[in-house]
Amino acid sequence: MRRLILSTALATALVGAVAPPAGAQPAKGAPAALERARETMATRFRDTKLTGDPDRDFAALLIASFEETLFLAQTELDYGGDPELRAVARKIQEEQQARIDALKQWQLHRREAGERAQPDPTPSGEGAPDRPAEVAATKTQPASPPAPAASANAPLVAATVKKVDAAAGKVTLDHAAIPNLGMDAMTMAYRVQDPALLKGLTPGEAVRFSAERLNGSLAVTRIQKAR
Repeated sequence: MRRLILSTALATALVGAVAPPAGAQPAKGAPAALERARETMATRFRDTKLTGDPDRDFAALLIASFEETLFLAQTELDYGGDPELRAVARKIQEEQQARIDALKQWQLHRREAGERAQPDPTPSGEGAPDRPAEVAATKTQPASPPAPAASANAPLVAATVKKVDAAAGKVTLDHAAIPNLGMDAMTMAYRVQDPALLKGLTPGEAVRFSAERLNGSLAVTRIQKAR
């Protein structure tokens, strides 16, 4: 009996030594990547500049928080081997990127319309619900946004391709600041003006691109491989 127990224990030890956990993979470089993720998460939120406008600051801090989570999720996808955790990371990327895109659109609309924060209640008779005619006029006659720069003149911005979605006509870029749009450096999914711009692009590739506001939404108008 004792010999049987010892034999079973030995067989179990040998099987454990030769059979790695399902989904396991080499993680060379993972410690440095996770350290970068931790450093980014420690400073991104803290270093976000505040304006004093509660709405704008809330949006900016929320974007910073979502981008921190995106960065951590990408680290798991780059180095992690557990299928369940990788599925969680992919879900985070899809959900958080959509939220970031919506917040960025709000920021652009706010900036172009020249809106101002109104933290105090508006006296009766002066608020939007009491002035339907003015509300209707505002909706039918929005403030005219600045005319978009011509594609030939829009600046080229350095970026790294993170994802190419040809079916949706989108490309996700980790890019530097876009001066003509007043956007900070970030990772964001953009529609392309011409689907042909996505031809030949691969994740991880260094590129330069131009983005503009066309027909009320952001679009990549030029993109080329970095030299």
